[in-house]
Amino acid sequence: MRILIVEDDNLFAEILQSFVEEKNCACVVVNSLEKARLQLKNAAFQFVLLDNHLPDGNGLHFIQVIKEISLVPVPVMMVTADDNQNVMARAFSKGADEYIIKPVSLDLLWQKIQRVHELYAKEAKLEEQAKSLERLLDKQEQEEQLARYVYEHVSSNLITETECVDTYLQSSSSFNGDVFICDTAPNGNRFVILADATGHGLSAAISILPLVTTLKAMIRKGLSLAHMVHEANKKLCIELPDDKFVTLIGVEVNFHSKTLQLFNGGMPDVIALNKQHQITRHASTSLALGIMEPEDFDPGILSLDTHELQNLFFFSDGLIEQQNLFGEAFGMQRVLDIIKDWDTSSPLLNLVVNYFTIFNEIGELQDDLSICDLQVSALMEKHMFADRYVKNKKSGKVTAALTIEGGIIADSDLVGAFDGLMQSIDVVGDLRQKAFTVFAELISNALDHGVLNLDSSLKDDFAGFAAYIEMKEERLFNLKENDKLDMVFSYEPRTNEIGFSIKDSGKGYDISAASGMDDGALSGRGMALINKLCERVEVQAPGNYASVSLKREI
Repeated sequence: MRILIVEDDNLFAEILQSFVEEKNCACVVVNSLEKARLQLKNAAFQFVLLDNHLPDGNGLHFIQVIKEISLVPVPVMMVTADDNQNVMARAFSKGADEYIIKPVSLDLLWQKIQRVHELYAKEAKLEEQAKSLERLLDKQEQEEQLARYVYEHVSSNLITETECVDTYLQSSSSFNGDVFICDTAPNGNRFVILADATGHGLSAAISILPLVTTLKAMIRKGLSLAHMVHEANKKLCIELPDDKFVTLIGVEVNFHSKTLQLFNGGMPDVIALNKQHQITRHASTSLALGIMEPEDFDPGILSLDTHELQNLFFFSDGLIEQQNLFGEAFGMQRVLDIIKDWDTSSPLLNLVVNYFTIFNEIGELQDDLSICDLQVSALMEKHMFADRYVKNKKSGKVTAALTIEGGIIADSDLVGAFDGLMQSIDVVGDLRQKAFTVFAELISNALDHGVLNLDSSLKDDFAGFAAYIEMKEERLFNLKENDKLDMVFSYEPRTNEIGFSIKDSGKGYDISAASGMDDGALSGRGMALINKLCERVEVQAPGNYASVSLKREI
């Protein structure tokens, strides 16, 4: 410890100096306030022993100066012959930490020095801990701001289609572990997806982001809901800890087949309301994503006819599990009662949210809240009449031939390439969507069953589907130089007609058997859909050549 002694009695100053130096303390002795001021400005001390009566003033008035000019916080002990209680009280009011009256007991002096020094050391430690905590909180705040920026940037691009889809999201904290994805695939199918990660807050938001980017990418590729769910489960099994998972409701509306694919993995019942105002509940048919290994995962996707459907209403468990101030849960029955009493004069979503707000009063959300009302009937009607009378009078013809060989096939987005070509020559939207669906099926068949010689019967169940994907990845990796796809595309804008043919280097296969899946099958397509969308379908023996033509219905 380094001690400054301010004392004009030379003999007493000598005694104090010898005593504290015996206690292994460094010591500086001055006999005036001015000299004390210079010492404090130029060096750091851990303790000051201060006399009151000095040649150039009273020590009592110098206490505050010491506190202000000292390089570090320093305790001050008055060592004086003044035993007046008023003087003592004034000393403490001006900032003195201790007061001892001459003649001094050196042992008592040392005990007081140690006690006050330890108190200062503890305060300094607490102050440093407080500063460290403040730095940590500041760093955490910066990290949260960055995370919030990334999350908001990603989530802002999730809902690109709002037509006939009403959504409501409310977070229980700064970050939302629930997300909606509303988007249209290149084949025209509409996807509406609600995902809910374990827990809430930042950890839930981080869990959901990898899934969001995966789903968006698969929608852009035109993959079916079944394929997307399977791939998402596989990704989350790999990337999430064992105690984390994601519940999800996925809807794919197929305007061509007038069907709706529905997946419910670990979420509350999906409520389907038909045009006669009858309610059907669709319970979860699968565990949440990220729990089961791909070979054991069975999504149990339902196929619903859209003819009689009016609304599809679904939500996260934050709605029905929310408790009000009396500990009463909002509950599924309350939701059903609201829907039963709905008279369609106002939006259903607004009605449920209003009921929920009144129920919850000023209570905080216990979990993230997400609600969706998909107006199926209105959506189908709008799509039926959209762009029907747009006429294209452009002359000319576009023909493009593409041959691709060897290992580059594995890394090529062939369907995307033809879709980009159709965009660049301004093919009308609904014709382009039909063509995308047909191209995707034909190219997939030619590659999978022709070049790669994969057996489509593997996809009859979900365990086989996982094996199918693994086998496909392995065979794509081992493609040979003589593996080849030849494709020809043609478009006549005057007649709004598209032609497409594809030939593969495989041994040939039964294209109808390879593609003849029902609407609930994993691929979500099939030869039946191709026949429905095309004006002409031709398959030549031994099955490695197919040619189709599509025409827009005016």
